[in-house]
Amino acid sequence: MSDPSVKAPLENRTVQELQALAATAAAAPDNRAKSAPGLSRAARLHLIDQLSRWSGSGLALFAGLAIFNAIVIARALPLRAAVWSLMLFAALYLCRRYRSEFRRGDAIAARPFRWRANYTSSLAVVSAAFGAGAFLLAPTGAPPAAAMQTLALMLAGATIAAALNLAHRPAAAAAGLPAFAAIFASSFISFGFSQFTALVLVAGISGASFVLAASVEAARRAGQRFPRTALVRREADRGRRSAQTAPEKSAVAS
Repeated sequence: MSDPSVKAPLENRTVQELQALAATAAAAPDNRAKSAPGLSRAARLHLIDQLSRWSGSGLALFAGLAIFNAIVIARALPLRAAVWSLMLFAALYLCRRYRSEFRRGDAIAARPFRWRANYTSSLAVVSAAFGAGAFLLAPTGAPPAAAMQTLALMLAGATIAAALNLAHRPAAAAAGLPAFAAIFASSFISFGFSQFTALVLVAGISGASFVLAASVEAARRAGQRFPRTALVRREADRGRRSAQTAPEKSAVAS
């Protein structure tokens, strides 16, 4: 049973006063809209489309670096280079197949969020296979100059590949983190905590910071381009109600 004292202040007011109270409440800022994070569905779909378009260059970069390292730098280790290339290109084939099916408009294109999850997981496999080259092509006892060149090229490739997947932060992390972990571990095993190992660590952290900042900016732009429709409707309704009740508020005040 409700308390009569709560209703009394409203029951004693006139219609104009109640309308003025409603207009004031409608014009007040909506804290729920400010505290509701996240992007609209349209913005997320836009970022998924960007991911499917840009990520192809990242896969091509992985393949190009694999061919260059296997033929030019690791030509003295043909068996290791062959094993690494086989692992990497098998993972690249699966990842590229996921991307091609989505871009062609196959059945998976009707489920973009599931495709994004599948593609991100396959991208992590590609990055792990790519990072395995840090142990296969730069083993302990290899010439320091060749090992440093191999690890530096692989680190640059992993960073650029992560940047090409910045439309989705988990995908960018999947493209860069497994490879970086393997590169840093190989550098530490081969050279200890030397200047080169410290340089690898600093370069990896700097690259990750850049990719994170660029990903946040891409999400912000997508949110501005495709705002949440519920928020837009709420703001429009609030402005419309304020405009309609402004004459009534002035009449009550007079």
